[in-house]
Amino acid sequence: MRDALAYELVRIRTIRSTWWLTGTAIVIGLAITTLMSWAIGHDFGQHGTSADDLRGLGPIVVTQLAATGQLPSLVAFLMAMVGIFAWGHEYRHGMIRASLTALDSRTAFWIAKYAVCVAWAVAVSLVTMLLAGLIATAFLHDYVTIFSGQTWGVIGRQLVYVVILTCLGMAFTSLTRSQAFALVTLFLWPLLIESIISLIFHLVPGLRDHSEVTRFLPFGAGRRLVDVLDHGHSTFGDPLSALGGGIIFGLVAVVLMAASYLLFQRRDA
Repeated sequence: MRDALAYELVRIRTIRSTWWLTGTAIVIGLAITTLMSWAIGHDFGQHGTSADDLRGLGPIVVTQLAATGQLPSLVAFLMAMVGIFAWGHEYRHGMIRASLTALDSRTAFWIAKYAVCVAWAVAVSLVTMLLAGLIATAFLHDYVTIFSGQTWGVIGRQLVYVVILTCLGMAFTSLTRSQAFALVTLFLWPLLIESIISLIFHLVPGLRDHSEVTRFLPFGAGRRLVDVLDHGHSTFGDPLSALGGGIIFGLVAVVLMAASYLLFQRRDA
């Protein structure tokens, strides 16, 4: 296992896409927070504040609007791409044969790849959120405490979201062996497919009475993990609680990971 972890650490550090994605995630995340904090601070200075203006503001600026529950986290998706490339490069460039030759245990190789990529994604996401919080504090310290208990709770749940999303992306890539297909699906499904499904349920008369089932769509459920504006009062109620959303999103990732592991053990390289 130690050899597999060392192998993956070297691999992830020597792939240029890892550093491009890491740099892009940090820069874009901090840029969004800076623009938001400056604009909000300017508006507060001109027009004052209200309780509604300040509700959930700390978590929202630290997560670059992900805590609104309406938008996916761009930083989290960029980190999931690191995991997708971890498997995608292996198959795209035929490196999987060399990797399996260097390591005699497929199980150790599979576990190490997930462990290293998830640790990298969590570290980058945490650093980005902490730096974003410092930037927001510089602009908004007169109006709100950015690093409140609520913000720390959302930071923890956002890291759980990053872990699940990264594992889901990696498992899907391992299953399909197609980096391009996994990348397209990762962005297309939450941004378009789930929206179309929800729209169909709301527009078609025969389905309209059952539109509440769309809350179980995996990526929409996953966003409930960090939503601070629309609280769920029961685990699987409408809306879902943070726990319910996390369970649904996590179960999808676990199922894909289990399938990924079983096929990885059986398929030829």
